[in-house]
Amino acid sequence: MVSSTEPCSPAQYSLIAVLDIEGFGRRTDPDQAWLRERLRVVVARALDAAHIDELSSEDRGDAVVLLIPGTVPKTDLLGGFVRALVAGLRDHARDHTGDRAMRLRVAVHAGEVARHGEGWVGTDLNTAFRMADMEPLRRALAGAPDAVLSLAVSHVLHQGVLRHHHPGLEAHEFAPVVLSGKEIKDETVWIRVPGHPAPATSSSSAGPTPPQKPPAPEPAPANYGISATHVTVTGVGVNHGTVTQSWTGPVATGSDATAADLHHELARLRGELKEALRREEIDDVTFEASEEELDTAERHARAEDEEGRGRLLRALTKLKALMADTAALAGLVATVTQLIQQVRGQA
Repeated sequence: MVSSTEPCSPAQYSLIAVLDIEGFGRRTDPDQAWLRERLRVVVARALDAAHIDELSSEDRGDAVVLLIPGTVPKTDLLGGFVRALVAGLRDHARDHTGDRAMRLRVAVHAGEVARHGEGWVGTDLNTAFRMADMEPLRRALAGAPDAVLSLAVSHVLHQGVLRHHHPGLEAHEFAPVVLSGKEIKDETVWIRVPGHPAPATSSSSAGPTPPQKPPAPEPAPANYGISATHVTVTGVGVNHGTVTQSWTGPVATGSDATAADLHHELARLRGELKEALRREEIDDVTFEASEEELDTAERHARAEDEEGRGRLLRALTKLKALMADTAALAGLVATVTQLIQQVRGQA
């Protein structure tokens, strides 16, 4: 066992890449083990194709962390590695679907990282993990069903590399968002979904656009469904303006109660739960259990068979029970109750 008093090694400047499998928690244990092995293979091949052979890595279950010496050209990581990674994931997608499909959220940052025992520590490493988990990056990938990867690059790398438009980096495809939450405040992050160019607008460049929410009896205000911890300036999949989550109107029913609408509601619930965790209104155990049920619900949101619909209802029922004892989540409990009624009404 590593002693808690064991000193850290001197911090060293490194390129940091966090690669996180989308929807990992909703898979069965055998599928999770198989995906972890496939992720290692795909990443190793991409590193080899980019001629990056000097690095350290750590397997964190659904994610892989790469620490690459600062002497490695950043264009090799942001260019050759990303291209080879996308190619490898597309090869994987041709042969594997369902629970063995593999799409990644990738965050790339740079900074000081120190070795401590069997792992690494550092504020810049923490930032990379926050980037990989940020809601705009999740929504960018969810909004592009045919994509295999969404990429977040820190502002320091954008300023040092991307803005110079080196060949092969596709700098024009990136759109800026602002990340805030926990120890991070107003950090600009640049997001791209390879193969999905950011459309030009009259005011600024926007990111990939997710499917539009069908009309509902009570429309949500601007930026509906985005966590309030992630404020977007010219972001991916959101409108301009101040991000809020105060809307608690009824969800659509009848002909408007589509799978796309349900996905919007589940994304909103996920963002609200993250806010509740930040405000310490729920504990980590409740949050993680709720995340698992949300993953299951998202997996079966489009189910048309009785078994899939049953799993969706069970996930929503468990989610409601997890939140029922927290007074601050009363509005979310009401929303989940409406979702349950909506799904039952479609049976």
